[in-house]
Amino acid sequence: MKRVLLSLLSLLVLLVLFEGVLQVREIGKRKEILAGRSEADLGTVRADPPLLYTLKPGWHDVFNSHGFRDVERSKAKSNGVWRLAVVGDSVTMQLGIPLEKLYVRRLEHMLREAFPGDSIECPAFGVTGYCAAQEFALMRGAVLDFDPDAILWQFHLNDAFDPVIDWAANSGLGRYYARPRSQVGATLRRKMDHVLKKRFLKRRHPGLEQRDLILQAWHWDETTRVIERVSELSVARGIPVFVVVFPSWPEGGDWERYSGADMRLYGALVERFEAAGIPVLDLMPIFKRRPVSELQPEPRDLWHPNARGHRVMARAISRWLIEDCALEAQIGSINSMPPM
Repeated sequence: MKRVLLSLLSLLVLLVLFEGVLQVREIGKRKEILAGRSEADLGTVRADPPLLYTLKPGWHDVFNSHGFRDVERSKAKSNGVWRLAVVGDSVTMQLGIPLEKLYVRRLEHMLREAFPGDSIECPAFGVTGYCAAQEFALMRGAVLDFDPDAILWQFHLNDAFDPVIDWAANSGLGRYYARPRSQVGATLRRKMDHVLKKRFLKRRHPGLEQRDLILQAWHWDETTRVIERVSELSVARGIPVFVVVFPSWPEGGDWERYSGADMRLYGALVERFEAAGIPVLDLMPIFKRRPVSELQPEPRDLWHPNARGHRVMARAISRWLIEDCALEAQIGSINSMPPM
């Protein structure tokens, strides 16, 4: 019995020592993520899970008072206003593009031109590095506070990831703001995820080449649950949700880099939204009409559009909403309601 107790005590001491070593290493990793900046320099602040972090309201006059990259908006909606809330990740927020050239602002102007007699607003709720689960939490919280008549969900191909384990997908922000109870447990979770992912993909999805589709395959069930919850929210609140799928740019600008296995999974992704009753616009066929080099900021950036890409997005989304999603009827129903 003494030997058993001694062994357990030794194991406990080792775990405590190991936890201490990992805690020190994590402090170094957080400094590495900051890249020489202080936390005050970040445009983000800590938030409760699943969000982990939000944008800092009024930060350097880049974000509005609600903590989003958009013009100033009031939560209260005036009578006769039709409001399309746009939810997304860094493509919707994109700091490297002037505000008025972002697709959300262009879309708002295009819809106002298409319906000159109506009051239309497109408030933007984009947060860099958010995954699908965080975007849903944003919809359920901050977005509903603005009383939207419809929601446009900008879903990026890289939105299927764990914000803490796959921390490179959000430039380390998820890992920086996460506070796990045990660094030993968090480290083991990351290692197991890496090992199991490789085995799973080799057995179930041979031939996948695109990194973001590999994450889609690994987190398939989790993302499916998010899509179903978005659909349930739409039905429960009576708020239509439209989805725009943004594909990652292929390396070298060659869409043929998407393998047959990649395209099958990509097609299944689009079908997931349709199966949940959510109208979906796939931007890949639209982007394929132009050289990738005309639409991306630089060859190394596989996840964002340049200003021209934002313009292409806005035109495609506007046309789709008007021609395929009966937008005129929805806007008209708001304006036909008696004033409150």
